Amino acid sequence: MNSLIVTEYCRTWKRQNQPGVFILFSSALTNLLLQCSITLDGCLYVYDGYLTFVHEVYVMDIAILYFLIELSFWHATWLSIYYCLKLVNLPCQFFFQLKHHFSTFVPLLLVGSIIGSLLINVPFLWTLQITRISNMTDYKFSMVYPHTIFNIIFGCCLPFLITFTSIVLCVNSILSHIMKVKSNEINFKRPQLKAHMGAVKTMVTRLILDLILCLVSTGLLMSELSFEIVADTACSLYIMVYSTFLSILFILGNPKLKKKLFTSSKISWH
Repeated sequence: MNSLIVTEYCRTWKRQNQPGVFILFSSALTNLLLQCSITLDGCLYVYDGYLTFVHEVYVMDIAILYFLIELSFWHATWLSIYYCLKLVNLPCQFFFQLKHHFSTFVPLLLVGSIIGSLLINVPFLWTLQITRISNMTDYKFSMVYPHTIFNIIFGCCLPFLITFTSIVLCVNSILSHIMKVKSNEINFKRPQLKAHMGAVKTMVTRLILDLILCLVSTGLLMSELSFEIVADTACSLYIMVYSTFLSILFILGNPKLKKKLFTSSKISWH
């Protein structure tokens, strides 16, 4: 599904020269790469590939995984800010200036997210120590906590808090609009109400997905990448399906994209 989203946005790139399209395309591409990374990680683990690979490869795999996870957090932040600026009106000069100039900053923000997430996770290459326990397939991880805390704050918690604030403002604005229109217009159309409530559900669902991923990522780092076997498996499974959940939200939350993808799927099927 992420592949279909990336392909569709590539086709309509020139016709949809909008900041939201750029962010959604970057987010879908990041999710696709995240799925590829997790798939490779799973294959290496299942077939004991780490036993034949050197220490640096294992560390690089973890660094790439967290780079993509934290880049996904920042994409969620820019997307939530974008919609917040479209839906919310605050009596603040800074907010007005940000709304007026945000579209011009989107390319710089996306590039900055890539560079920032990369710089945050590169230190893993020399701060993360991995030791195999005897002759077993289990590993013991040793991390430098100042870097770990820095990574958690600026890679997970900060973007999530910004996303949380933006989505709360968006949801409040939509619900206030619904109440205002319903009280002033007797013939309030049900499709409009359904569309508004659908937008609220999409935002809240995205917030819940990011909250769980933030807790999982933070918990893994704080526990030096090792829980009990059940918790480890649950965390890995959630990270695997996270990108798929997001692709479903992207498709269901965008009627035009949903229509085009289902139309192209029917054509391909026939």
